[in-house]
Amino acid sequence: MAALEAALSERGMASQRLTDPRAPASVPRPRAVVFGETDGGKLADELMGCIALDDVAVVAPITDRHFSRKPLFLVSIPKAGTHLLYELATALGYEAGIECPEFPQGQTWYCVEYSNSHTVAKDFFVDTVRHAPYGNRHHRFMSSPTLFMYRHPLDVLVSEAHYYHRDGKTAFSGWLSQYDFDERIERLCNDNWLLGSLRDRIGGYLPWMDFPNVVPLSFEQLIGTAGGGSDVCQRDLIWSIQLKLQAPGNTDAIAASLFNPHSETFRAGQIGAYRSELRPEAIAGWSQRNADILAQLGYPTDGSLGLPARMDEYLHRPIVYSQVESDRIPVTIEADFLGCNLVRYDNRIYAIPRAAGTVALDRLPAAIRAELPCAGSVSELKSLLLVGRSGLTAVTQALTQLAERVRGNEPHCIDRYWEERIKPAVIEVYHGFNVVAYRGLFFGLRQSLGEIDFSGDMRGVIERFAPEDVVVCATLAELRVEIDGLATAQRTRKESMAGHEQLLARLDALERRFVRVEERLSSQDECIAALRADVASLEARVERVQSGVAAVGQLAERQAAFACRSADLEARMRMLESSWAVRFTRMVTRVMRGRT
Repeated sequence: MAALEAALSERGMASQRLTDPRAPASVPRPRAVVFGETDGGKLADELMGCIALDDVAVVAPITDRHFSRKPLFLVSIPKAGTHLLYELATALGYEAGIECPEFPQGQTWYCVEYSNSHTVAKDFFVDTVRHAPYGNRHHRFMSSPTLFMYRHPLDVLVSEAHYYHRDGKTAFSGWLSQYDFDERIERLCNDNWLLGSLRDRIGGYLPWMDFPNVVPLSFEQLIGTAGGGSDVCQRDLIWSIQLKLQAPGNTDAIAASLFNPHSETFRAGQIGAYRSELRPEAIAGWSQRNADILAQLGYPTDGSLGLPARMDEYLHRPIVYSQVESDRIPVTIEADFLGCNLVRYDNRIYAIPRAAGTVALDRLPAAIRAELPCAGSVSELKSLLLVGRSGLTAVTQALTQLAERVRGNEPHCIDRYWEERIKPAVIEVYHGFNVVAYRGLFFGLRQSLGEIDFSGDMRGVIERFAPEDVVVCATLAELRVEIDGLATAQRTRKESMAGHEQLLARLDALERRFVRVEERLSSQDECIAALRADVASLEARVERVQSGVAAVGQLAERQAAFACRSADLEARMRMLESSWAVRFTRMVTRVMRGRT
C-alpha cells in the first residue's frame, strides 16, 4: 500500500486510505483498489462501486469532497440514538463544532440549527426561511453531507417514556412526572397540545430522508450485536458511509468504538424493546393507524420486529450536492449596523457603508473590495467596527489570558478591560512604563518616576511630569501605541546621539589624518626643493659638458682642417721635391755630360 500511495504522490496526487483491511493476519492480504480520479464528483461515483466489496483496501486522491474539505451535519429523531450518531461522527474523525457558524469548517460536524440536533424538517425549511437572509439559500446544508438517524417509532416512544419525566432531563418533565409508565406512554402517544402525538413527532422528520445529500441510517443498523443488531449490517453501513464521505479509517475499529453505555442519556441501547414494554394490542393498534409512517421508514407495518426494508436502498444511494456556489452570491446578513450593511460574500463578511448606495459586491474591483472592513464572522466584524483592529486584538489577547487563568495556568497579567476600576491598578509593564488602569482610563507611567499618588487632581498629576514620562489613553491598545511612539522617539534620539558622536569621532580622525598628510606634504615639498636644486646643478653641469663637447667638436674640426692643410702641404712639398730632384738630376746629368 505504501508503494501505491507513493506512486500517487509522484503523480502529484495527495491520497489517503479509506479503510484498512478487515481480514485477520492469518489470511492472505486483501485486494487493493486504487483510484486516480481527482474530480470529487467523479471519484464519488467510482467509490460507490466499492460498497459491495469486502476485505479491500481503497486508495484514492484527496478531492474537494474529502471529509477534511466538507462539514458534516447531524440530524436525529429524539431518543433514536443521537449519542450513537455523535460517536459515529467522532470515530470517523470529525471534530464537534455543534453550532454552525457562518462558514463551517471541513472535518467538523454541526447541527443544522443552533445546538439542536433534533431539528424538525419544517422548522428548517419553512420557519427559518421566513426570517433568514436570502431565504436561507446560502446555508451550507445544501452543499454538505448530512447523516439522519431514525429508529422504530415504538422504540422511540418507550425511550421517551423512560426519560422525559425525570427531573432536570427536560424542561417539560413536570408535565409527565405525576404519571406512571403506561400513562406516560398514552400521553406521549396521543398528545395534541404540547409535544404533539407520536405520529406528529416522527412525521416531522420524514422529509429529511428524501434529500439527495442526506444519508439516512437506522439505529437498528448502527447499534451492532451489542444492542441486539448485526455486526455485518453495522460494518456494511459504516463502510458505505466512509465511501460516501470519503473518510479514512478502519471500519472494524470504528464499529468497535460506537457502543457507549456511559452516555448520560443511555438506558438500554437495545432494539425491539417495545415488544416487551408495550401491550400487544397497543402495538397492533398504533401500527395499523400509522402504517404509512412505518412503510416510509421501512419497518414492518404489522408491528413485528425487523430491520428497515429500505436500508439497502439507502446504503447504495449516492450523495448529490447542490451545484450552486452560494458563497459567490452577495447576501446581506444584517442591515444598518453602525451605518453599514453586513454582506456575506466569498467566505467573508464585509461592511459596506450605506452612504455608498447600492453596491454589487461581486462586481466591485478587487482593490476597492480589499479596503472594506471584513472578517470571518458577523460577531468578529461587529467587534472590528466597534473597537478597531488594534482594540479587537487587545480584547482577544485579554480574553486569551483569561482563558489561561481559567484553565489553571498563571498568565503574567490580565487586562480586565470589562471592569470599571475605582482604585489604580498596575496591569502590566510595557517598554519601561507601568501601565495603570484607573477610572476608565489607562496611564503609562515611566518606571523611573517611582510611586505616584493618584489621590489628588488628575490634571495636576499629569502636569507634574514631562509629556514623555506620562501617557494617558482611553484604551490599552492606544496606550501601547503611544508608548511605542515614545520608545521609538527615544530610541531615535539615542541613535541620533550615537550617530552624532560617531561622526565627531570620524571628524577628529580625519583631522588627525589631514595634519599628518600636511606634514608629509611639507616634508615632500622640502625634498622636492632639494631635488630641484640638484636638478639645476645637474643642468648647469650638463651645460658645461655640452660647452666642452662643443669646444672639443670645434677643435676636432680645426684639427681636421689642419690635417687637410698639412696633407695638402705635404703633397705640394712632394711635388716640389719631385720637381727639384728632377731638375737637379737633369742639371747633374748635364754637368756630367759636359765633363765628359
